[in-house]
Amino acid sequence: MIGFAGMLGFAGTYLPWSARRPAPRVVSSFAGAETAPQTSYETAKNGSTVEIRRVLDLSPAQLQEVTALLARSFDDTTLFQVAFPDPALRNRMLQVLFTTIVKDAMRFGRVELACNHQVVGAVIWYLPGRYPMSVMRILRHLPDYLRLLGASPLGVLTLFRAQLTLSGYRPEEPHCHGYFLCARPGNHVGVTLIKRVLSQVDELGLPIYLETQEGRTPNLYGRFGFQMVRNGFETIPEGPLTWTMWRDPQPCRQAAKATANAGRALPSGPRLSAAVEGSTRLV
Repeated sequence: MIGFAGMLGFAGTYLPWSARRPAPRVVSSFAGAETAPQTSYETAKNGSTVEIRRVLDLSPAQLQEVTALLARSFDDTTLFQVAFPDPALRNRMLQVLFTTIVKDAMRFGRVELACNHQVVGAVIWYLPGRYPMSVMRILRHLPDYLRLLGASPLGVLTLFRAQLTLSGYRPEEPHCHGYFLCARPGNHVGVTLIKRVLSQVDELGLPIYLETQEGRTPNLYGRFGFQMVRNGFETIPEGPLTWTMWRDPQPCRQAAKATANAGRALPSGPRLSAAVEGSTRLV
């Protein structure tokens, strides 16, 4: 579905995709959160230092902050607008939907956050075999799914039909799944999060697959080594087009060069804001 719909997630070392600094004293929204040891401090495109780490658990307030950012980022996604035309209802539905997604990904996938006094970016991805959810994982979140179904049965059916179509096209070869990527406008951390994920999948020697409904993002991901799998197809009748992409693992030196070149070639201004600093769904 995209953004980075389908997640990429593994533990590993990270490529030197940007100038790094010794761990500075950064006011962090992660205080009290349960985190994994893979933490880095990166210099964003605007020169600010951000802390990026994988989170394993969040307090209710932290979870609300993350899901609110995701909901705002994807509010204008065409598929969500088709499923939930009323803006107020769509916001409520996305809050519940992303709460469920983040909870599941913290346990079974990867949730990595960028923070600089507040959460300014998030990427969600899964290791091979972890996406889509198993029946048992769905049952863990059954109350939330029943809330969604009760609030908008036709909207949920629309998303379900789209998901069935996407499932039929996903490669059988084991792969990571890029699920959702978003960044708060003006903080320029979208590319940094992409590079962090790709450095991990390359370290593990695993391919990654994503689905996007944003027509500008295939060119962006192409600069990071992704190849088109299916070019612009409907997942529901007369619905938004979806593009699917695949990236084979790259040797670390090649990956470092490719990601560095991609970062330099990225557009600036409104185009970058729309393609990366807004939201992207990787599925």
